[in-house]
Amino acid sequence: MIRIISNKKAERIIKRYQEWIDTVAQRYRVPSAVIKAILYMEMTRMDILDPLVDLIVGTHLFTRKDSSTGYAQIFAYVGVNAVNFAVDEGLADYRKLNIPCNHRLDSGDPKDIRTMWKYLHRNPEANIEIAVLNILCAAKEMTGRTDFASFSEYELKLVLTRYNANTDHITAYGEEAYGHYLRYLNN
Repeated sequence: MIRIISNKKAERIIKRYQEWIDTVAQRYRVPSAVIKAILYMEMTRMDILDPLVDLIVGTHLFTRKDSSTGYAQIFAYVGVNAVNFAVDEGLADYRKLNIPCNHRLDSGDPKDIRTMWKYLHRNPEANIEIAVLNILCAAKEMTGRTDFASFSEYELKLVLTRYNANTDHITAYGEEAYGHYLRYLNN
């Protein structure tokens, strides 16, 4: 794997978006250390193929309609599901998120997938905010709640794992992300 974002560059990007990370952390009551851990994990795993796949999706080449995109490496269908979760929970609405649509997004509708993909791909702050909504969605799915202060170490590792994988057990990703969470928590 040829990585395109080094550890140092990931740290610089996180520092560049620190104010925005703090804003969405406060808005959605997700610890900024959780957000930073996810961003760090996702950015440092981006390889040379990621921008190529984004190019294919962005230009409608071949039949590929979705890809993980942006600093948080979110698929459009995941973004749609996270936004719909947040809307259903009363945490957000399409207008405040500046999503260009006038209806509930449908992860099965190619036009809605396209709208979300462009939204995630073109706007780093939107990408980070939707990542936070996805973290909340993962928390609710894995623990039944979104109160991060109440999570045990095990539960937080489950949430971190779920961000990256559709599984109900802790993976190496969740373990490593938890280590970065602790690092950011102590900075």
